[in-house]
Amino acid sequence: MTAFSRLPSPASLDWLKTGEHHDLPLSDLAAYPLLGQATALWQAGIDGTGRLPARLDPLDLPRDLLPYVMLLDLEEAGLRARLRIRLAGTEVCAKHGREMKGLTTDDFFHPDDADAVVTAAQVVARSRRPSLARRSYITINDRMWSYVRLILPLSRDGETVDSFFKVADPASMRSLAG
Repeated sequence: MTAFSRLPSPASLDWLKTGEHHDLPLSDLAAYPLLGQATALWQAGIDGTGRLPARLDPLDLPRDLLPYVMLLDLEEAGLRARLRIRLAGTEVCAKHGREMKGLTTDDFFHPDDADAVVTAAQVVARSRRPSLARRSYITINDRMWSYVRLILPLSRDGETVDSFFKVADPASMRSLAG
């Protein structure tokens, strides 16, 4: 028996590719002041009739958040919904080791984790409410990360959620690799 024959098979390691997602109550935003500021900016964009904002002005965001921002478009055509990245901050791209613009959740997540991420976004779309969560995952290129993220629903027509402002709290970003 060689040392390599004792290693687990790649199939037995598939569970490592899926991430963990733990919803946090929005009241926990107090522990993440930068995310709280982004949420306040989003709330200020909701008009008196409850119409959702189409965008957030990056000039109004805390400067420390900009490298951790993603703008995501929901694509629900076909059998499987997915999220396409319209914009990704410099730290997001660095963490994934490449430019992320134009990629979809299928391009950088294990299929099961991509489904979980899309499902979380669909919950935000249906509720039209922000979502705060702690996430940990391993990217397709085997990088392990943990962070607290905020997703804010956006709507081009003010009614139907078709895109999202997603941002990771910089202070919570942790590499899980040794």
